[in-house]
Amino acid sequence: MVRVVLGLLKGGLVGAAIGALAFKLGVTGGIPAFVAYGLVGGLVGIIAGRPPWRQETLWTSWLKGIFGFAIGLGLFWGARKLLGGVHASFAVGLGAPPDRPFVEIPFLLGPAIGALWGVLVEVDDSSGAKPPAKGDKGAAAAQSPAAPRKS
Repeated sequence: MVRVVLGLLKGGLVGAAIGALAFKLGVTGGIPAFVAYGLVGGLVGIIAGRPPWRQETLWTSWLKGIFGFAIGLGLFWGARKLLGGVHASFAVGLGAPPDRPFVEIPFLLGPAIGALWGVLVEVDDSSGAKPPAKGDKGAAAAQSPAAPRKS
């Protein structure tokens, strides 16, 4: 449960930061929006889960970032198809222009995409087995090949 909350926070914060920047730059759709949401997915992929300095290799974080970029693109495309006509009237109070669909408000869609991808990455990285403690002989014996049997 803690991992889910961490994924929501990390992904939501990254998505909110990039979404707010995209809103300030006037990004609402087209290729710039795909790039913005790809960046959300890529950065969330790198930041969420195990930090890059605790991974076995540096390539793990790079692959999570590249795959996250593709996931961000895909989630934005899916949101445009599924939520294209949904309007968020409360967004006017947050500074969005009136009559703008939900998918054209980056400071709302960015945190949603980031939080969804962040939860998935956090839960995936937490499912790995923990290495045994140095003094734990039972765990070390369980990992070693079976000793020959004495008859």
